[in-house]
Amino acid sequence: MSEVARKHIQFMQEALVLAEEAGRLGDVPVGCVIVRGDEIVGRGANEIQRMGDPTRHAEVVAIEQAVRTIGEKFLDECTLYVTLEPCSMCAGAILLARIPTVVYGAADPKTGACRSVFELLDDPRMNHQATIRTGICEDECAAVLRDFFARQRERDDVQSEQPAPAPHPSGVLWLVPTPIGNLEDMTLRSVKTLREADVIVCEDTRHTSPLLKKYDVPRKTLLSYHEHNERERASEIAYRVSQGQRVALVSDAGMPGISDPGYRAVQACIEAGCRVVALPGASALTTAIAASGLPTDVFCFVGFPPQKKGRAQFLQTHLAYHGTVVMYESPYRLLELIDDIALYGGSERRVVVARELSKLHEEYIRGTAGEVSTMLRARGGVKGEIVVMVSQATQGAE
Repeated sequence: MSEVARKHIQFMQEALVLAEEAGRLGDVPVGCVIVRGDEIVGRGANEIQRMGDPTRHAEVVAIEQAVRTIGEKFLDECTLYVTLEPCSMCAGAILLARIPTVVYGAADPKTGACRSVFELLDDPRMNHQATIRTGICEDECAAVLRDFFARQRERDDVQSEQPAPAPHPSGVLWLVPTPIGNLEDMTLRSVKTLREADVIVCEDTRHTSPLLKKYDVPRKTLLSYHEHNERERASEIAYRVSQGQRVALVSDAGMPGISDPGYRAVQACIEAGCRVVALPGASALTTAIAASGLPTDVFCFVGFPPQKKGRAQFLQTHLAYHGTVVMYESPYRLLELIDDIALYGGSERRVVVARELSKLHEEYIRGTAGEVSTMLRARGGVKGEIVVMVSQATQGAE
């Protein structure tokens, strides 16, 4: 065995130790070390579950430590060893750090992106060459992952066979509304609740962190909860509440669960017999319709209309409703929606477009569907968060 091969195995085994420790702590077992010469300058393991941050992959943690150790932002004299083929996010981090050599153990056919690393780093515009080595300690790296997921399945099977224990009486899921634009719209109760929570669950930790800082909410565990992990995270939330934790669920803006993640977590907690409490507060839906000038005694909220499949049927069905119809839309698709309202509901149908609610440039655009379409075209479109409200269908409209 060559000296180079021995070094590869030595450093990959160091990464394996980190991976195994991550697995014992509940994270997917991936470990990473970064080496300059014969010295390890950065170590990292997955911290996604422990930190409640979906970006805390082993490679990212190791790169951060290596940058601090060396005191330079470019690691162009280093080699990165990682037990699992890097994903696309980590490929980007490797690219930004200009790491010239990447060595990984087990391949990842689903999310592995080492081909991307190779192509990006070998781009002649980067004036930088890369070497990708694979299969170092591949069997050992794959076994760590295989054993971890086997234990997870066994634990889940055992839990499913046992009757669920009674939930802890102090556990609660709080649904905490957050400002839809103006940060001063946080209620005193919402701030107090966030300060008292053991865990805060949010769509995007980067979006929620500034809000918590503004209102002096002490540092605590933040868990990401978005459309891509909603199913898996909902069961974890219910488990935490059943064990007595006080969990606060927030969205990026407005009331959790209203055209935002939240429904599955609420459902999981209810099914587990846990307490769920919704706090009143900011909501684009109620704010917009209250000042729309359209009837508010009977209205329905339909969320975002489909972009393509089923769009015509969706609009025909809801525009036949005998009450005010409220929907959300992206500013980039607003004009198309207004034209579709004119097509399926009639160009004389009264429409109100509310945008930038509670912000400096808050505005209501009122008129018939035809008039609003003309105004938007003349302005070249609008920006901001959009709420569209449509007057009720006339008697006999279907």
